[in-house]
Amino acid sequence: MENRTYESVYPCVGTVTVTLIKEIKEMGAYSFLSEYGNTLGMLMMSELSRRRIRSINKFIKTGKTEVVVVVRADSNKGYIDLSKRRIAEGETFCMEKKWNYGRLINSIVNHVSNSTFINNEDSRIRWLWPFYRNFGHAIIAFKKISQNWDDLHRTLNYSSNERLRILNISKKKLPIHFKKIASNFEINCFSAGGVTLIKNIIREAISVNIKNHVAVKLVAGPLYSITIVDNNKKNALKTLFEIYSSISVKIVKKKGYLLIKNFFFM
Repeated sequence: MENRTYESVYPCVGTVTVTLIKEIKEMGAYSFLSEYGNTLGMLMMSELSRRRIRSINKFIKTGKTEVVVVVRADSNKGYIDLSKRRIAEGETFCMEKKWNYGRLINSIVNHVSNSTFINNEDSRIRWLWPFYRNFGHAIIAFKKISQNWDDLHRTLNYSSNERLRILNISKKKLPIHFKKIASNFEINCFSAGGVTLIKNIIREAISVNIKNHVAVKLVAGPLYSITIVDNNKKNALKTLFEIYSSISVKIVKKKGYLLIKNFFFM
């Protein structure tokens, strides 16, 4: 069960997943569900394709990975029926991304378990499955850990050694990708002070947001550009509007105006 990505051993009907073809028979193909601990499923001949198939061996091959959807699942009787022909357009691409996330999660859990000499399934029960329940997907939790561990450590049942291993491996395998937002704006002031006053107002608005990297450049008066770098797109956008709000309030008091031209992510 070391390759099990989800808490449930059996998938629900309608679940799109990845299967590894084990053996091909006349009625269909026996295959392993890679995301569910290699649970055995059956890809029926009638569910391979909407087109007529003359040779099943030419359509699927032993050892090949296929994207399928679960059409029937009975945990009591222990059978799972799969379908390839019911896969909608675009689901294969989405499944590839989901499958890559699953393999990444398994590599993290296996690394932590092996390096701490703790049973793999025990690690999954204590902190991996709670990740899925609390965040919808474990990859979200691992990304949060790589950015800020303190927000999550109270929700986990782990040892101090596990904590260190999880933190280190998450930072290595899930590096932070910074987002940049850029925007152009016009600002003018018709009271005493002119350009000097405008510069002071912009500096004051920027100095409040010390957590983000903010840069403002003069393009050609009265046009300026501003760029904000953050590891979270929403935070970058929030910072931008806070700066604009602060500038707008102060420039209006000085008989001036602020006009936002555009903004875009880079």
